[in-house]
Amino acid sequence: MRRLTAWTLGLAFVGGVLGPDATGVVFTALATFVLAFAFRRAPWHWAVLSLTAWTTGAAVGALLTLFEGGRVFAPSQAGAGVTVLAAYASAFAGAWVNWVASRLAREQ
Repeated sequence: MRRLTAWTLGLAFVGGVLGPDATGVVFTALATFVLAFAFRRAPWHWAVLSLTAWTTGAAVGALLTLFEGGRVFAPSQAGAGVTVLAAYASAFAGAWVNWVASRLAREQ
């Protein structure tokens, strides 16, 4: 249980380091989906954890680009908004798929 949580939150962290582009959004959404599917808890709980890991990764990415002296790291509000929306949507989708799977298993 702890290993899966660590790996998926690490995936969300990497999504934050990659930035609010499509790859970062996909990594964060995938991590949230796996957490919500694997564990029974409120979907928003996993979304908040994934978004916290994503935000930490974004802060590390900003520090790396600042110290590197490269481009200015300025994530757009739209990119951050899409990441938040994707995390919540995938958390609810993962919880829903978990619920459906448990109902199908119970019928058999």
